[in-house]
Amino acid sequence: MTLIDEREVYYEQEKKRKTFKSIITAIIVLTIIAIILLLFIKIRDYGKLRIYVDGEEISNIEDIILLKDNNGKLVEKDGKLYFSVRDMSNLLKRQYYNSEYKKKGEDKTKCQIRNENEYTSLISNSSNIYKSIIPVVNEQQNNNDDEFVSIPSVEYEYFNIGDDAKYVDDKIYANSDAIGLAFDVAISYDAKKKTIRISTLDYIENNVAKKMRGDVVDSSEYDYANKRLLKYGMSIVKDESGNFGVGSFSNADKIGSYVASCKYSYIAFNEAQKTLNVVTSNDGKAGILFLDLDKQEVVNNMATQYDEIKTMDNDFKYFIVKSQDKYGIIKENGDVLLNTVFDDIGVDDGLYTDVSNKYIMNSKYIPVKQNGLWGLYDVDGNEVIEPQFSEFGCSIAQSGGSVTIIPNISENKDAAVFLYNKEKGLYGIYNTETGEKIAISLVEVFKRTEDGIDNYYINHVLNKDNSKVHTLDVRKDL
Repeated sequence: MTLIDEREVYYEQEKKRKTFKSIITAIIVLTIIAIILLLFIKIRDYGKLRIYVDGEEISNIEDIILLKDNNGKLVEKDGKLYFSVRDMSNLLKRQYYNSEYKKKGEDKTKCQIRNENEYTSLISNSSNIYKSIIPVVNEQQNNNDDEFVSIPSVEYEYFNIGDDAKYVDDKIYANSDAIGLAFDVAISYDAKKKTIRISTLDYIENNVAKKMRGDVVDSSEYDYANKRLLKYGMSIVKDESGNFGVGSFSNADKIGSYVASCKYSYIAFNEAQKTLNVVTSNDGKAGILFLDLDKQEVVNNMATQYDEIKTMDNDFKYFIVKSQDKYGIIKENGDVLLNTVFDDIGVDDGLYTDVSNKYIMNSKYIPVKQNGLWGLYDVDGNEVIEPQFSEFGCSIAQSGGSVTIIPNISENKDAAVFLYNKEKGLYGIYNTETGEKIAISLVEVFKRTEDGIDNYYINHVLNKDNSKVHTLDVRKDL
């Protein structure tokens, strides 16, 4: 090999070494860049809130669904964040409406959310929430032209979350407790891990409850109201004989037993009152079980000899009972307030805009129907107005809202509205203390809310042919 050849080999080897060195250097530089990028991403994402719905992370919604202050910081109180109710409706695919349930208009400071046959109303600057549960009617019955189907009146449940809903930038915001109630979801917020987990009832049922217990009843087999037990780690269960009960799927010590034994043919969960209305399989008698939702146990049992029993108020002071197709009222200790002699107790609140409790009017009066006629009792069990009228309340008002009780008609006295002449459609107003009539020959009794005040009016007949009426302000003109 010549000297020239040796130099060429040397230069070629040196070129390869430089190329190899450049490649190694490039790899090191790229590795360092990758590490820097990873660190940058980690630093950037550190403290970023992650939101999961049914186990799946949902990106880019933090600024949409959560309330922030002017500095972009999350508004938080007692470890709870505030969620936009409207945007949560979009996220969870629920129907959102302006104004409260049954209220007319488009008041954006109030809203209602629909889940199945349940409407939940939220009001800005108020900590009160209520649910309107509309009974489900069998479609086959409903479509049968040969049979009239009587639809039961709406059931209400009332809650107080202790924290007002907020109205900010044309949106209603509510804390996680309110959101859980309104949308029937379970919400957890881990401030340290910066994560929010939202779980729907379907997800809890299929991915948790059914995997933990083999006796969990599919929610298609019972009313939607009972499905809400899933939020509290419990579910309707059934034994081999087909009897229903309630079981825990979230407490390891209770999974092998029952919260409420499997001995019932019917169970209805009232979320606001934390009760189970039950009917025993062996004798068909009704009772009420009081639940501690946190401990997942029955803390009290009101068993009776009645065919049906249900609570009248959220304070558990009164219970409507049914025996041999007649209704009465018992107290919380089981004592009888009104004997089971009435055809009906309470009104169809679907007909009235001024009714918040269909059994107790204005927190004082109980409408009763006996021998086909309506009268009034007070909450102490005293007869106020003897059953003698065709209907209670004016439900067909065209000039304003329907009316049952007129509060403070004069000197802190109330008045009740009754239809006394069904043939002519004439109403009367009667003193709730004495039963005396205040005004009769009325074709309408109605209410209007004016400047935030409820005002009551009557349309009074001026001649026998009912062709002329005169409108009067009840409190000013009577």
